[in-house]
Amino acid sequence: MTEQTDTAMSEKSRFHDNPSGIITDTKYNSHWLPKDSWGDLGQWRNFEEALAYVRLMKQVYAGGFSDWRLPTKEEAANFYDEAFTQNDWEDETVHIDPLFVTKCANFMWTKDTNDNQEIARINLRNGEVEFVARSTREHQSARLVRNIK
Repeated sequence: MTEQTDTAMSEKSRFHDNPSGIITDTKYNSHWLPKDSWGDLGQWRNFEEALAYVRLMKQVYAGGFSDWRLPTKEEAANFYDEAFTQNDWEDETVHIDPLFVTKCANFMWTKDTNDNQEIARINLRNGEVEFVARSTREHQSARLVRNIK
């Protein structure tokens, strides 16, 4: 690639790496942690454990911030992007920006619930959002976001 092509591609990218280790989403004015809880801890998380991970990341001021949270259904759907491919923990294709750490979980918790108190998750392999029991653990992870103020 030429330098001009590289520059044009980077200008179009909505995600940008930061010296603090977090990733900025310029389109939606938010920050994301580069690893999900699976990549960070090597453990699947049910919803309550995902919330505990959120509390931990707030306490350690990950990336210099203490206001991390689970994404909404809409934020998770916007995070998924078919234009990108990388490998998840099973070497299957997930559609997230290559700035994020590879070998992630394929399911990502959101903070949205339905009338049955099930929690929304997104499948990063195909973009489908569905509601599952809070106790679901296998292949589930927490990926944290915060709004830029």
